[in-house]
Amino acid sequence: MSDLNSRRCLFQFRTPSTRVCVHTLRAAVLLLGFFISGAHGVASDTKEVQLAAAFQLPQLPQLPQVPGLPSGLTGPSADWRQFDSFFTFVVKRFAEDVPANLKDPLGDAFLDSRYELTSAVAPGKGGNPVPELFVNGWKRLSPIMNQALPALPQQTASLYSSFIGVADKLALTGGAGLNVTPDALKGMAKLIAPSSTADPLAYTTSVDSGLRSLLGFGAPLPIGRQSRLDHRFLPERELASVFSFWLAAAALAAEPAASDLNQMLPDSKDLERYLTAVKNMLIEVSDKTASKTKISDEHKPLYRQIVFTAAWQESCWRQWIKKGTPMASTTGDVGLMQINRNTWRSIYDLKGLNGDIQYNGNAGAEILSYYLIKHAIRKNEDKQPEGNLARATYSAYNGGPGALGRYRGVRQSPTWKKVDDAFWEKFKAVSAGNEMAVKTCYEK
Repeated sequence: MSDLNSRRCLFQFRTPSTRVCVHTLRAAVLLLGFFISGAHGVASDTKEVQLAAAFQLPQLPQLPQVPGLPSGLTGPSADWRQFDSFFTFVVKRFAEDVPANLKDPLGDAFLDSRYELTSAVAPGKGGNPVPELFVNGWKRLSPIMNQALPALPQQTASLYSSFIGVADKLALTGGAGLNVTPDALKGMAKLIAPSSTADPLAYTTSVDSGLRSLLGFGAPLPIGRQSRLDHRFLPERELASVFSFWLAAAALAAEPAASDLNQMLPDSKDLERYLTAVKNMLIEVSDKTASKTKISDEHKPLYRQIVFTAAWQESCWRQWIKKGTPMASTTGDVGLMQINRNTWRSIYDLKGLNGDIQYNGNAGAEILSYYLIKHAIRKNEDKQPEGNLARATYSAYNGGPGALGRYRGVRQSPTWKKVDDAFWEKFKAVSAGNEMAVKTCYEK
């Protein structure tokens, strides 16, 4: 058998005088057990060895002890895109086996982890976010996976039990002390999908029907006629700093007035016409989405008001800031409904989000419907003290499933309080029938 240090490694442990390289998950489990327990040797008949043997992992020479106590997991770290791809791979794989009653919690865990990732990779954050993302993601996913085990076939449950054991030990090493390599993530993915040939770290933005199915979104949204404007994704200054816009005169000359919102920009001389066209589009979008997602007749008026208000809050009813440049934040939110490209990766088409106001509006309306039905209404948010379905829906839209009650002061920072209060002021105007007050965005 070849020398261990001459082969690719899943995990590397560095001590003051030596490096021990372990290239199979079986050996990783042994060393992790050693590290966590603080023992000075690992017996060959431990539970971890039995587990590795059960899955017919490659055999290695016995490693009864490691010179010196390892100080942690070291070596090249997976980047955030690789981790996001790995976590998405695990969630998708688990979604194929999870009992029906746990699908919604799984979707929540996935989305909350995506929202956290979006925040963690925002400009100016710095550092490697993967250790904390791994620990927090596993805290969300672990209870669901453990709860599902009794309902799974024995062989399938064994695969997940193996994965759980390794993930638990990795998480126990803690945030800054945890450094997981790409090969380590691939090895973990192999535990639950031993026959898969897909690369679990491959980062793609293609729309994934599996993710949409998990969230109950169904078939991918259709993409209509794209804007003839340049679809380049260009960042812009902060939302509050951009308030002066003009009509794309050449485009309007080639189109009947207001017939194609992808060719229009709000202009002070023709603002009423532009906003009326957007209002009509939002009515169409909200009605279509309400029908598709089976929002009750009782809640349809409220839902339309939420769509109006969210579009006002997010963009002042704008897709474009100038010809060829969609409205975009530095954190990756884009278009009319400011759909984040990292949070909603592979759930929506990026070209559609960037270049088609109606596609962007449909995506935002679908997300709002999801949070209204599956979270605000189902969890009786309106029955809470100071509760409100519209406010709860928007808090979740802005911060993820875990932020549903944020507007009521649940873990609310001053920054989020300002955001939620701003939405509430706009919603009160919309619910009073004054949605066209959105034009105040353009007043100097």
